[in-house]
Amino acid sequence: MKNALLGSTIVALLATTLVSPGAKAAELLTNGGFEDLAAAAAPGSYGTYAYPEGTIAGWTFFGAGLIDGTMATPWFGGSAPTGFAGAQYGFVQGTGWLVQSFTADATGTLDISWLEGSRPDIFGGGYKGDQTYEVWLSSSLLGTFSTASGQNFVGRGLSALVSGGQSYTLAFHGLSQSDNTAFVDNVSASITPTGGVPEPGTWTMMIAGFGMVGLGMRRRVLTTA
Repeated sequence: MKNALLGSTIVALLATTLVSPGAKAAELLTNGGFEDLAAAAAPGSYGTYAYPEGTIAGWTFFGAGLIDGTMATPWFGGSAPTGFAGAQYGFVQGTGWLVQSFTADATGTLDISWLEGSRPDIFGGGYKGDQTYEVWLSSSLLGTFSTASGQNFVGRGLSALVSGGQSYTLAFHGLSQSDNTAFVDNVSASITPTGGVPEPGTWTMMIAGFGMVGLGMRRRVLTTA
């Protein structure tokens, strides 16, 4: 009776372990914080801000760019908006695109997060931060967001289902027909796998559990013999 109870307890524990969610997968994006200084020295650089050409440090820029938030710049006057991380952040201007491709390392839920801010209306007229932008995952529109001129950075997030081994493209696309700009920083993407894969410590516990069940069954056989 004791061995049977022990065996049923271990089996129930193992079943719970096998269906429990796995740990979140590793970061999938490169240079999500836009801190790679190679972009600042790219063609199209104006010292405190830059329009990189093509793909640099993980990101492809088209009507988008990079800002040094530690120095005064026409993009925000004498002081930067608060809440960004590090020294640099990206921007999407007008109908520009900021794009990065990656390969899903697991099947499950892709969790995307980023910081969003905007430039102020320091010139008056058409140079503002009243930008509306879309977030795309390959051909799927995940969401649409809007910034207001002079907005400090706030957190945003979205999720989508993905398949392991498949390639995807994450894109921020501006919709403003005038010179309005949204700032983007700390872009992150990682996958929570579907189902679960036991961690090394769990495997050890499982093996020990199976050993205990086997030993109990062997003793029972010897006793009845």
